[in-house]
Amino acid sequence: MSSLITVMSSGVKCGIKQTIWQSQLPSSQTFTTTFAPQLVAATSAETTIKQQKAVRSTWEIPGPRSYPLVKSLPYIVMDEFSLPGNFHLFFQKLMKNYGPIVRLENPFTPPMVAVVRPDYAEAVIRATMENPIRKAFLSLKKIREEAADNYFERKTGILAENGEEWWRVRSQVQTHMLKVKNVLTYLSSMDEITMEFMNRIALLQSQHGEMPSDFQTELYKWALESIGLVTLNRRLGCLKPDLTENSEPLKLIRLVNEVFHGLNETEFSIHLWTLFPTSSYKKLKRSHDEFLRLADRNICETEASLLAQSPDDDRDITLMEMLLLSPGLSRKDVVTLILDMLFAGIDTTSHTIGFTLYLLARNPEVQAQLQKEVDTVLGDHQGPIMQRHLAQLSYLKAVIKESMRIFPLVIGTARAVDKDIVLGGYCVPKGWSVFIVNMLMGWDESLFPRAKEFLPERWLRHKPFGPIHPYASLPFGAGTRMCVGRRIAEQEMVVFLTRVMQQFTVKYEHEDIEIKSGFVFTPSQPLRFSFMKRH
Repeated sequence: MSSLITVMSSGVKCGIKQTIWQSQLPSSQTFTTTFAPQLVAATSAETTIKQQKAVRSTWEIPGPRSYPLVKSLPYIVMDEFSLPGNFHLFFQKLMKNYGPIVRLENPFTPPMVAVVRPDYAEAVIRATMENPIRKAFLSLKKIREEAADNYFERKTGILAENGEEWWRVRSQVQTHMLKVKNVLTYLSSMDEITMEFMNRIALLQSQHGEMPSDFQTELYKWALESIGLVTLNRRLGCLKPDLTENSEPLKLIRLVNEVFHGLNETEFSIHLWTLFPTSSYKKLKRSHDEFLRLADRNICETEASLLAQSPDDDRDITLMEMLLLSPGLSRKDVVTLILDMLFAGIDTTSHTIGFTLYLLARNPEVQAQLQKEVDTVLGDHQGPIMQRHLAQLSYLKAVIKESMRIFPLVIGTARAVDKDIVLGGYCVPKGWSVFIVNMLMGWDESLFPRAKEFLPERWLRHKPFGPIHPYASLPFGAGTRMCVGRRIAEQEMVVFLTRVMQQFTVKYEHEDIEIKSGFVFTPSQPLRFSFMKRH
């Protein structure tokens, strides 16, 4: 009973705060505001009372029944879509049954409200801008905090940290990583890697008549070689034709896959591993520790090569050097960031490329238009892709945006609110999490007309299908916690698709590809594309 009274009083507080946020009068009422303060005061007091009455209790938010101790767990485990690989369908059904704002509670985690409206998303992002708390990667955080020999010094990096420790690192690294000029430093080298991969595609096409069923692994190699270039400033040899299963690049790729699989099991389950080391937690720890061992050796080798270079060398300073020279960042801060970039930069870009190639193959008219743009922009240019080329590839960038709307990499983004807020007329108390189900907003016909169709032109400047709410599609997140590797990933994908469209026409004649959900979404079918030479 006392908890109910607390929540109801929180609802009144939410109403008062909302009144403060919304109390500014339109400019047309400036005269009244200036010369009739008594009237304004009376009007404000009346508005406050009405809004207090309008704000509804947290427990009135629609959602599955919550029981003592087990909370909403019976509803979750009994649902046909709660199995691994299908939880995006679980949320789709949940929001369909209960509406655009749903309360869902789990044992061991803070209560959660899921939302599927862009105005709710914007309100949450803005309300948490100064302190964007994200209750994610909790098992990874525990592993790093308990690492042998205190390797991480109990500082677990910007993926898992929150609060002051998160901002201490984030504020330093974003200056370098989100600056277009710094990312452009790697443009010609990224292009060189991509051109090598085009040769690899041509070879596989001639050998098999289409891409082999493990083509996703080939994309992992390209992604690791590209992100390794940025983080370690050197080639890792992922594209060598004679790689063995025991080679270091393939070991790194396998370990990254295992880490993501482990995170699926630990994060999207009852968090029993917080009480004792479960088998899934132990597997995640083994994969993470082995990946750390290999990555740390590569980082040390890069550091040694940088120290061996003459300070008088006429060269661009590397990202690692920029970070190591940043005041306020320790070497271990930089090492942890590079470690996270290596394992976060493989599955993400490669899966997006896989989904995009599939959409282009299934929509030949879009592919033809994209090829036309690439031909026009590159013309007879024989050298590496230049900055001026990137600036002209507007349709290609729209293709990537549309692909990430239809096939997002994650189901959404979450924030733990550090103050009471009002969403949809309901109070969401301090300490609760709000889960923005970005995937479902991208599929919403009211937000994206003809949502099931692949229509990149919807993102062009003239917006032929109407304006798009800036919070209706958030593939990289939003606000101060937006993905810090966004610029790097975007440049990698633009270069890759430019070179594919310049050289090939992509075809796909097998089963439809859908999303298979996990910590990062994956294609449901092997990527057996055919790459037909254009010239």
